[in-house]
Amino acid sequence: MRRSIVRSAVLAVAMIGATSSTAHAETRMFSYDPISADAKRLTGAGVTILFKDGLLGASRPLKVLATGVPAQAMLKPARSKDLGPGGLSAISGVDANAALYAVDTSAAQGKIYLRAFCPGSTRLWLSFSPIAVRRDLRIQAFGDDPKASGQARLCGTLDFSYRGEWRLPDNRTPDPMSDWTDNPQRPDVSN
Repeated sequence: MRRSIVRSAVLAVAMIGATSSTAHAETRMFSYDPISADAKRLTGAGVTILFKDGLLGASRPLKVLATGVPAQAMLKPARSKDLGPGGLSAISGVDANAALYAVDTSAAQGKIYLRAFCPGSTRLWLSFSPIAVRRDLRIQAFGDDPKASGQARLCGTLDFSYRGEWRLPDNRTPDPMSDWTDNPQRPDVSN
């Protein structure tokens, strides 16, 4: 009897902790300027990443937005093995520990991103270095190769320098002329 009460208490505390960590996840948005040739060629003015900032620092990208034009790709979590045998570690020149996401080609401008980043592919994955304030970002693009035996190929390595954080106003698109914030901890929401 005593063990079942202790187990119930431990389970209740764990559930409360899981609920509160989900509640503390913030949606944030950082913009980046292109550094590498691939980043300049594929994104022009750079990218803006909308992401959930996790409780323990792990960020989960939700969207990639082209900074200079109205184009966005919705992201969904992917597994390394989706890229074929050996996953990320089987592809030369790739960070095997990067977070991997699939571009949803049926949402927003996902098909445009697919054609631009990996011509000839039918699927697009993006791997992300850690997303953190004032830290540069590396995105690597992968596409399936319809002629190969299920192994994805590296289509580009895009390096970006951190530009800044957007304030996320309620129910409207951020205005790049007034919605920047210099506070890395908390966006300014005064207006």
